[in-house]
Order: sequence, then structure tokens, then C-alpha cells
Amino acid sequence: MTFNISRRGLMGGAAAMAAMGSLPMRARAATVFRYGNAGGPQTVSNTFNAALSEALAEKTDGEISFEIFAGTLGGEKDLIESMALGSLDIYNGAYTGTPEFDILYSPYFFRDAQHAKAVMSTEIGDMASKALSERYDSKLLGVGRLGSYNLMLKDPIESLEDLKGRKIRAPQIKGCIEALDFFGAIPTPIPFNEVYLSLQSGIVDGVLTALNPAVQFKFYEVCKHVVVPDFGLALDKEVISNAAWNSMTPEQQEIMQTTFDELEVTDYYEVGVAQKDKDFAAWAEANGDDALIDLDASGLVEQMGPVNERLANETFDEGAWETINAVEAS
Repeated sequence: MTFNISRRGLMGGAAAMAAMGSLPMRARAATVFRYGNAGGPQTVSNTFNAALSEALAEKTDGEISFEIFAGTLGGEKDLIESMALGSLDIYNGAYTGTPEFDILYSPYFFRDAQHAKAVMSTEIGDMASKALSERYDSKLLGVGRLGSYNLMLKDPIESLEDLKGRKIRAPQIKGCIEALDFFGAIPTPIPFNEVYLSLQSGIVDGVLTALNPAVQFKFYEVCKHVVVPDFGLALDKEVISNAAWNSMTPEQQEIMQTTFDELEVTDYYEVGVAQKDKDFAAWAEANGDDALIDLDASGLVEQMGPVNERLANETFDEGAWETINAVEAS
């Protein structure tokens, strides 16, 4: 596994990897897949993929590993489109541009992370995966449960109604945009790699994003407050191009898939849960205890219910919201 902080070596190689697929297993040269994420090297998403790369190298005797581009190749939209074009092999991030995944970021769409995982194992998850794969000529390896999406604000609020009229940076994700609009905020899509300067310059009054990457990029330096109750669930998609996937043998594909599934529990979800309190503590250390806004969120599930029902039924099919709520977490 290699961390790369430059653009060198990003282009080319897809045809060569495809040609390698015909070689016997013992004659195959080592394949280093180019992996990209918009966050920094120490975000949960990227420490997970560093661990995944190391595990794959060990299980395949060095035949499979990743070159990791962490926060150096632009925003998530750029990265996933680069994967589709063949200049990147594996993409990890929130953005997909598909409504089937985008609506899942609406607050309280899922009861919790376990419920989200269970729903992704149903026909709802299959439909979302198919839409993503068809759009980007790729395969979804899985969904990484990163933790919570949170509101970060330059000025404090006493309730979510106080968001009315405030310009809040939103990712280009429908569930986030519709939720902010519901509470009267002005959703302002800005790529993740431009958020810090947008906050610093006053282009926006706050940001909605995953908590862990926000701490890693030190948004607390330019945005004093963070709202403690979740405002959505961060579900990173790990997507590999079909060219890269088909360059592997069936045995290697099985190793990659099962290793991702195993590590997602320990190195993504459990690490994300453990990291949350540390991330809030970092915000408080930078800005004081009053930087943490612990609003009463008891009514949010009911408030967002009609919005989430509409999004689910419009995107998947009539009755989808009922199906989602009937799923029991394992």
C-alpha cells in the first residue's frame, strides 16, 4: 500500500490491467489499484482503506494492494468521474449523483447504522447498487458506515428553525439538500475540498458534512459551533471500476469482497463510533464547551417522516418507505 500525494502516475494502466487477466495465477505481476478519496490520510475512510490494502497484500502474497490518493485529487464528483473514465480504479466517498443513494442521507431515513446495513441487504440496496454500477461502469464493493453527518455553524442556534435564511454548504446529495430546505436554510453545494475557504471567507454560514473528515480538515478553525444530534448518516460507497474488477481472478475478487465485508465492521463502523466523542472533544478544545450545541432532537424523526416517505416512494417505488421501516436490523 502506498500513500501518494501527487498527480503523477494517475493516468493510464487500465488496458494493461485487463490484459493481465489472462495470465496464470502464479505468473501475475503485482497489481496496485489507484484509490481516491477527498478526505485526508487520517480520516476513518482512508485508514480503513490503508488497512484493507495491507490485508489484501497479505492474503494475495503481494499481488493486490492500493496506491492511496487522499485529499489530493479534487472533490468527490471529480474522483468518481475519474474512476468511470479509467484514470482511477477505486473511489470511496459520499457523492454518487444517483438519487437511489443520495436520498439515504436525509436525516432519520434510517433508525441507526445497523438498520442502514440491513436495508442495503434488501432489494432497496440492490436497486441502489444497480443504478450506481450502470452510471459509472463499476461494481459497488460495499457501503462503509462512517458515522454521523452534522451541522457546523459559525453562529449558534437554539433550534433547527433558526437555520432559516442561513446559507449552509451542502454536498451535492439530494437527501442533504432537501433536509436543509425543509428547515428553511439555503443549501449551497460546494465541493468538499473548497469548504474551508468558503467558511473562512463568509461565502456560507455553516456546513453539513461528515463529522470525522471535518475535524481532520480543521473546519473548527473557521466554524465555531457543531450541532451534536445527527443530521444524517454518513454512508461511504466503495466502488471499483469494472475494468479493474475484471482484471482480477475470481479468487482475488472473492478475497477483496470478503475482506471488505469483514473489515467494514471493525475498521469502519466500530472505529467511526469510537471516534465520534474524540471528534466532538477536538471541536470543544478548539472553541470551548459552548461550541457544542446539544439541541432537543426528539421530534426530528416525526418531522422528517413525510419528507423521507416521499423521497423513498418517488425514488424506488410506491410502498418503499413501508418496506424500509419493516426491515429489522440483524
